[in-house]
Amino acid sequence: MAPFFRLASIAASLVSATMIAQNHASAIPAPILTPQSTTSELAKTNDAADAHLQYVDKREYGVITSCKVPGTVAMTFDDGPYKFTNQLLDQLKDAGVKATFFVNGHNIGDIYQYDWVVKRAYNEGHQIASHTWSHADLTRLSYNQIHRQMVQLDNAIESIIGVKPVYMRPPFGYLNGVAQRYLRDKGYKIVKWRVDTNDWAHPSNIDASLVAYKHSGGSGFIALEHDTLESTVNDLVPRAIQYAKNRGWELVTVGECLGVHQDDWYR
Repeated sequence: MAPFFRLASIAASLVSATMIAQNHASAIPAPILTPQSTTSELAKTNDAADAHLQYVDKREYGVITSCKVPGTVAMTFDDGPYKFTNQLLDQLKDAGVKATFFVNGHNIGDIYQYDWVVKRAYNEGHQIASHTWSHADLTRLSYNQIHRQMVQLDNAIESIIGVKPVYMRPPFGYLNGVAQRYLRDKGYKIVKWRVDTNDWAHPSNIDASLVAYKHSGGSGFIALEHDTLESTVNDLVPRAIQYAKNRGWELVTVGECLGVHQDDWYR
């Protein structure tokens, strides 16, 4: 690749990463992880986040972070759809793997602008799930405000693929009692993750993102990435897929890794 185009590619990833980082403004900055990072360092990251978010309800009953089907791994992508999502679908198709997309209505991209990408993902067997309309921190919203965030996105998704998602991921992973009560009342399945690549924090350092897979302790995990980052789509995903395949792990949707039939992913 010519130097100019390589620099343009890096710049595009940095712009997307900056936008994601701005979305995470209420969270503590994630540390830079390297291939030499230890499991204890990864644990310290989570501990620091917990200490920072003292207002978040820790009693997260029924929150999904891991798979139930042996030998499976669920790659998940947040914050799309965006201009790199279609390219990601090409890669997943070529590799013969499925993934889950936790989409927003209006965030870095707009779901109506990329409705054809959402439809393609759904038609190719990937799972479409909710990440709220505008990537709102649910812990700062009332019950009715959460309702508006969820319903607006549900209606948009239904207008595109004909069904509404049952599975959702709270932005930033933040939950409190009000959010959990609303989501339980409305029958949503809440999904977080066990492996966080922190790809948004260091988009130019793919090794630092891949280390999360290497420290996973084996299959059975749900991994968090962002399809809004060109570096994730071009560099991290191919390496993560190859890493998983080399270990005999099956890359599937969240629903599949839980052993849930596709009909029950939606309503």
